[in-house]
Amino acid sequence: MKNHMKNNKKFLIGIGTVAAAGVVIIGIGLAVRRGGKDSVVYRETAVEYGNLTVGITEEAAVEIGTLEQTFDLDISALVDSDTSSDNQTTGAMPFGGDMGGGAMGAGMMSFGSFDMTQRSQSQSLTVEQVNAAVGQEIKEGDALYTLTAESVEEIRDTLSEDIADTKSDYEALQVEQEASRTQARQGYDTYVTNGKYAQLIYEEELKAYQEAVEDAAEAVNDKQDTYNEKCLELTALSEELAQAQDFLKEAQAAVSENYAGRYENAYYYTVYLNTRDTAQKLADQLEEEFDDLSEEIEQLSVEIQTAVRTMNQSQRDYEQAKLDFGKTYDTDTYYANAASEWYGIQTQSLDNALSSAKNSYDMAVEKLAEFDSVVQDNRIVSEYSGVVTQVALSEGDTLSGGSSLLVMNDRESVTMDVALSEEDYNTIEKGRAVNIAFTAYPDAVYSGIITDVSDAEYDSSTGAVYYTVTVTVQGDVSGLYAGMTGDVTFVTNETKEVCYVSNRAIIREGVTSYVKVRDESGAVKRQEVVTGFSDGVCVEIVEGLSEGDTVLIESKVEN
Repeated sequence: MKNHMKNNKKFLIGIGTVAAAGVVIIGIGLAVRRGGKDSVVYRETAVEYGNLTVGITEEAAVEIGTLEQTFDLDISALVDSDTSSDNQTTGAMPFGGDMGGGAMGAGMMSFGSFDMTQRSQSQSLTVEQVNAAVGQEIKEGDALYTLTAESVEEIRDTLSEDIADTKSDYEALQVEQEASRTQARQGYDTYVTNGKYAQLIYEEELKAYQEAVEDAAEAVNDKQDTYNEKCLELTALSEELAQAQDFLKEAQAAVSENYAGRYENAYYYTVYLNTRDTAQKLADQLEEEFDDLSEEIEQLSVEIQTAVRTMNQSQRDYEQAKLDFGKTYDTDTYYANAASEWYGIQTQSLDNALSSAKNSYDMAVEKLAEFDSVVQDNRIVSEYSGVVTQVALSEGDTLSGGSSLLVMNDRESVTMDVALSEEDYNTIEKGRAVNIAFTAYPDAVYSGIITDVSDAEYDSSTGAVYYTVTVTVQGDVSGLYAGMTGDVTFVTNETKEVCYVSNRAIIREGVTSYVKVRDESGAVKRQEVVTGFSDGVCVEIVEGLSEGDTVLIESKVEN
């Protein structure tokens, strides 16, 4: 069926919940008219209730999948578990940093760890009796094999010993790790404390240099303020000196102008002389003050330069101190930060080792529990129901993890492969339902689901393109066997749960449809009806009749 497309396409007409024609013949009525060569006879048929279906039908054969039961239980025992607290050093970090200017003693912070070595030892079970045979129908829970008591007890004892060993290893590791965790914590606390004091030392040592810079800067500012004040005084004094000199010039000019009449006007001349002398004294005094103030300003300028140099040197000393103390600070904080990180690594490593030991113990407990759940009363039971097609083991055989036990039919995988042409491809899609009529069960209609549609395939013998459609049979499939054939109908149109009669019972005149029925006296009369969907054999009755009503099919026969 997969290699070529069948050419015997059928068109399903009227497959529903009743027979194909959907018509039940009740009886043959009397002839109602005779004359000439022909006679009219009536056959009675009942109005049925069910589904009317139209679709594409192809023949296909049943394929039944298989289930393989394997012994997947891991019964290997973890043996020779070895723990050692001195085999390796998981983490170490040198102490460092400076506390109060003193170097701490060099040391190592480390802890011991466990080297868990696990080796698997192959174990197997021995078959004492085979309880299943090819062709036998078995149910879930039925015994497949009986195992020797010796092999079962040997594995159970080994798994029990494994539980005891891994539990002992786990508990010993818990005790050993207490010391390791204490040591790791002490190292962590030491570095954190060292880092804390390093910060305080750094700030305290740098404080004196900061104050020196501030004092030097303040001295520069004070000198500069004094210098600025003196410059303002010098400016004001310069203006006074200029005025005094102008006044002196005027007084000298007055003396010169009145020199010729000094005798005639002796009084005024004497006044001019006194004024000139006073102006000279004032000018001389201001010149002396100006010179003194200029010298003071010049000295202040020198002092400012000295103060600036002192401030710059203080700043350089401060920067150098920051570098020097910063190195110590960085060293201490580095080790403090590293201690936190390394402590986390160390404790995580301890946690991992402990978790690994706990997992080994849990695994051993789980293995024994799983073994006891799979092997009960020295038997291995079936996980499925079905007909056995292959028995993998014989008496005396051994089995271990991964051993095949038997193969049986998979009643969840009863399929039929149907080849459909290109023109029918658009009528199907995955997930849609189909109807199936098996040759062996002509009165039963099975349902199926389209579970797979292949890519287009080419039939070289016919030159046609076709698709292989896989249909999975639904419902009770206990009566189906591989190779059984049946017609698979892909429904293209369907009406469900309607009343219907044979098309031959319908008489149409224009747009009106009616059937013939008998009245209470037995006479034939017309009954108007409203029709609906038709599958070509039967037609839906929308109005005019009910399920179980009897209608007449009229036919003519030659006398």
